[in-house]
Amino acid sequence: PESQLQKRKNGYITGDIQQFYDLLTGALDVIRNWAETIPGFTDFCTEDQELLLESAFVELFILRLAYRSNPEKDKLIFCNGLVLHRLQCVRSFGDWIDSIMDFSQSLHRMNLDVSLFACLAALVIITDRHGLKEPKRVEDFQTHLITCLREHMSGNGSEASWTQPNYLSRLLGKLPELRTLCTQGLQRIFYLKLEDLVPPPPIVEKIFMDTLPF
Repeated sequence: PESQLQKRKNGYITGDIQQFYDLLTGALDVIRNWAETIPGFTDFCTEDQELLLESAFVELFILRLAYRSNPEKDKLIFCNGLVLHRLQCVRSFGDWIDSIMDFSQSLHRMNLDVSLFACLAALVIITDRHGLKEPKRVEDFQTHLITCLREHMSGNGSEASWTQPNYLSRLLGKLPELRTLCTQGLQRIFYLKLEDLVPPPPIVEKIFMDTLPF
């Protein structure tokens, strides 16, 4: 039989994993509501809206968490207002939390204002994904977003870092970084599924199965 200590340890870990899944599902609702406020997003057909949202979800979870958090103090701030220290996330997030923290630090160094951040977040979701019904519409929207980014930066040249010649390419370089971090997150969910202490909620299971790159 399981020792009391092992039971207690598993209880703690189970609680952490449950919290991890709760944070993901809570973020999905917030991101869904946010996506619907992007001008033009709801003009896409319903299937494409759903595909774009589910494909980008983990990337958006990382991006928004990284932007909100305070890497200097090792503090993570989730969309429901919960503040956790990095060490409180290790049992559920594993090494993924360190990668998110590193990304957060590099993002903060870029001095994004809210408009640049909103454009970057929109570019994460408005991008070509396998299986789109109207890829051309998505591509045109993406081009429009990059134009908006350029105009915002040239019209607000007061921020010194934005005037650096390679700033826009560095900013757009965050997108492939997010995809790598997303794969790491999916691998973490895969590991937690194997451990089988807490079953993933149906929506996480669905996104996991639909976006598996491996």
